[in-house]
Amino acid sequence: MVEYTEEDKQKVLEKLGQKTWKIKDLAKILKMDKKVVQKIILDLIEEGKAAYWSSGSTTYYSTPEYIEEYEKKRAGG
Repeated sequence: MVEYTEEDKQKVLEKLGQKTWKIKDLAKILKMDKKVVQKIILDLIEEGKAAYWSSGSTTYYSTPEYIEEYEKKRAGG
């Protein structure tokens, strides 16, 4: 089972609010194990604090608020 601290969770959440991320890139910048980051993101999604966005070929993760703003920009609004 993958374990993490509340501090780890907060670090991930803070970065998710800045842009969309691939799990491997987020793990690299936070210097955390990819499996830990993936578990944190999945838990945050269950809590409604994170969401995913797909480009069609790649899945990115961020906060629901950031993704909503990102979609508005892509739509030209």
